[in-house]
Amino acid sequence: MSERACPNCGSRNVFYDPYSGELKCEDCGFVIEEGIIDSGPEWRAYNEEQAVARARAEPVKPFTSLSTVIGRPQAMDARRREEFRRLTLIQSHISRQDARSVIEGREEIRRLAAAVQAPSQVREEASRLFALAQRVGLLRGRSVSSMAVACLMLACREYGVPYHPARLCELALTSLKEARRCYLLLLDKMRDTLKLRPPSPLKYIPMIASRLGLDMKVQRTAVDIVKAAAEAHALLGKPPRSVAAAALYIASVIHGERRNRAYFAKAAGVTETTLRKRTCELLAKLDITVYT
Repeated sequence: MSERACPNCGSRNVFYDPYSGELKCEDCGFVIEEGIIDSGPEWRAYNEEQAVARARAEPVKPFTSLSTVIGRPQAMDARRREEFRRLTLIQSHISRQDARSVIEGREEIRRLAAAVQAPSQVREEASRLFALAQRVGLLRGRSVSSMAVACLMLACREYGVPYHPARLCELALTSLKEARRCYLLLLDKMRDTLKLRPPSPLKYIPMIASRLGLDMKVQRTAVDIVKAAAEAHALLGKPPRSVAAAALYIASVIHGERRNRAYFAKAAGVTETTLRKRTCELLAKLDITVYT
């Protein structure tokens, strides 16, 4: 609260507006004084020398949870330059393999997330999971790529974002078997700390439909089929991608956009046998009659 009172209302809630150079009353808005000269430090640069002196020393770096990053200041004498060179050398020596693995893992997650257009919060959560996996020793004997895929899959599941494991493994040049092994290991170690949501088949319908180029009316019918199956308790324990693919297959037959079942299985990343089984289950449970 200021010692100066507003002459209009008597309030002492007076503040200085640095943008207009005015002293104002916070209660009634009365301008008590204007044209006040700011005697504080000047941060603007009027020439190239001031711009260099006030510029940021280094570009903004993303958070990596790593240790000190030593910059390279220019304006210093030979003794200081030698001291900084020695500190940089020491820093490079104490950087361990696990730190390099975290950097590689984060870069791989960033690349994969960009390729599949995953949301930023999923990417950040996957990076956090990778750093945590390294900290508890889960990276020993496992490839960085497989663990990166596993972390991204787990982050997608945590945020309810649909994902295609086979596509991620293809982009990461790793085997689906190894990625699933890392995924199960992560799930076992971090189950208590994660808020995992039950995956919904509805999340996968747009993704599979876009790959097959299906019409919106087919997607709407597939959504209705999944909702009806959920009300009939026919989705318990069923993989969501196979349910979504089966619903789309049934909907495409209903609307006369019949396609080979193998295309639906490939787009969903499931086997044709699984898709056939899931289709028969939905047809029987919902009492739908179509010629598949």
